[in-house]
Amino acid sequence: MTEIVNNVHRTVNKQFAQQFSEAAIAHQLAHLLPTDGQLFVGNSLIVRLIDALGQLPTSYPIYSNRGASGIDGLIATLAGVQAANAKPTLGIIGDISALYDLNSLNLLRACVAPMVLIVVNNNGVQIFSMLPTPEMERERFYCLPHHLQFKHAAAIFGLSYSSPSNWHQLKDTINNYWQQGGRALMIELLVAGHEDARTLNQLVNQMMEL
Repeated sequence: MTEIVNNVHRTVNKQFAQQFSEAAIAHQLAHLLPTDGQLFVGNSLIVRLIDALGQLPTSYPIYSNRGASGIDGLIATLAGVQAANAKPTLGIIGDISALYDLNSLNLLRACVAPMVLIVVNNNGVQIFSMLPTPEMERERFYCLPHHLQFKHAAAIFGLSYSSPSNWHQLKDTINNYWQQGGRALMIELLVAGHEDARTLNQLVNQMMEL
């Protein structure tokens, strides 16, 4: 059993060693967490990737909110979680969730502790890329591509903003923020649409062969 577990770890680490994607971030998320802080995770693909690939610290506080449709009120819930606990908070949600609750970015202006919101922008609802949806209709009827970015939304609501293009930039940006503080920080990750669902399916098939 130990050998199988070690093989799994090696396979996953090799897969994401040179990759900057939603799945790779989920796998390495523990390196972005604030000390004595808390994590808020959105729904759709990201929570499944963290569950499958992440290795979070034991007993680290983790919050989420399913909501009526899975995407409603997530930024508002994130703000409420921090207001209740007054801890440094890392939130990570999808782009459709962020668009659906965009006005709640205003709540992050009144943060009582350092706050980082990561918005994973894969241009739509890519969870459906993992499901047996018809390929020809998937993009139009399921994934809802919007072709938008969040830089100006951050500016409207007075948030700091960064869009790193690799893992080292992301890690340095967030860790520097935890040390220095300041206004709530929005991180936008621009990632390929179908890559993460495809990667997760590939990994599942590789695990079955170990």
